[in-house]
Amino acid sequence: MNAQDVINELWKFADKDYAVHHTKFFKCFEGGYGDINDTFCGIKAGYLRSAAKKFYNKLTLEEISVLLKNHLHEARAAALIILTNKFDKAALAEKEQIVSLYLEHTTYINNWDLVDISVYKILGRYAYETDNYEILRALSQSGFLWEERMSIVANWYLIHKGEFALILELCEKFLMHKHDLIHKACGWMLREMGKVSGNGYKELLEFLEKYRFKMPRTMLRYAIERLLPEQRAYFMGK
Repeated sequence: MNAQDVINELWKFADKDYAVHHTKFFKCFEGGYGDINDTFCGIKAGYLRSAAKKFYNKLTLEEISVLLKNHLHEARAAALIILTNKFDKAALAEKEQIVSLYLEHTTYINNWDLVDISVYKILGRYAYETDNYEILRALSQSGFLWEERMSIVANWYLIHKGEFALILELCEKFLMHKHDLIHKACGWMLREMGKVSGNGYKELLEFLEKYRFKMPRTMLRYAIERLLPEQRAYFMGK
């Protein structure tokens, strides 16, 4: 099996209307944040995951690399789903190979959906299991929007393990970031932190109290989404 076999499988589920919708939804046009060279076949999420499941143990990392470089957006999404499935069952040596491949291909992981379906399952988990958070800090310092988002969303794995220090550090770092996709990612992770039993809720409230006047409104709205109405009103200054 090779990368082209996966692409052929994806085109079996193509939908022209969905393809047009996805191009607009992921802003893959001049002036949008998506890659203007991206093409879509318009496959629905369920079919995409089904196709990826069919191939995950049949592709080498070399073929996954080919798939990750394809201009078809869903091909790259399938490659990332396959990688997460491989990573989940891999021994440490293969996990390190997968992490290296992921980091070498961040240029192609270039929209929020591609980041969000993969980074916490690979880089987040690897950082936690190896106690190597410098991987994520390095991404946060790259100046590349999608690597910055990776550094944030990777924390989803850490948060569910009760590790909050890095996400709090990064949310503080990105308070003045210019892009709303970073604001949304930070707010999302703060909200997730507040849902974790133990100190998560307390840490969230302390962060909000400290930075509520500095936080971008989008970040703040995402962060307080699960709070009580009176708490949301307080933090929004109403």
